[in-house]
Amino acid sequence: MTATALMALWGLAACGYSLSPGPYQLRLPEGGMSLHIPIAENRSRFARLGPQLTRQLTVLLEGVPGLRITGPQADATLRLSVVSVMVGSGSWEMVPEDSSQKPESSSSRVATATVEAVFTRPGAAPGAPPVSRRRQFISSRTYVVTGNQGQTEMQQTEALDWIMEDISRKVALIMFTEF
Repeated sequence: MTATALMALWGLAACGYSLSPGPYQLRLPEGGMSLHIPIAENRSRFARLGPQLTRQLTVLLEGVPGLRITGPQADATLRLSVVSVMVGSGSWEMVPEDSSQKPESSSSRVATATVEAVFTRPGAAPGAPPVSRRRQFISSRTYVVTGNQGQTEMQQTEALDWIMEDISRKVALIMFTEF
């Protein structure tokens, strides 16, 4: 076993959690743990992303044995924030070399989102201050741009949906190994 793996296992043992062999199978303290996931703060211009991210992560975590998704009085809290969403140009349309035309639009665009997750749980001993861990997650997706504005907007929406699903999976997996 490598030194990195031993350090990761030692870190998990110190926080009172242990992993089982399969994904999404965190062995929680005896009696389980309740987790509060407030609706993600959204700092982007895409208003639906905060609730969407929260819903997708909640669905992923609801099946974890011993983990109860509850309200603000929970044992631990997982706060999410959509820090940024950028939509930039991708590859440009090709034009013949002998042409004086310049491409007017790109044939693809790249959407990228950054989400911050903060997991806060009680201290190890009664009366000890809470312990918080902060982590940023980034995901990107390229989508096709067409001459039809409605089609392009639909492609962008699908790309952002994919990104939120990807980030929710990353948060769920990291929660079990690093938080």
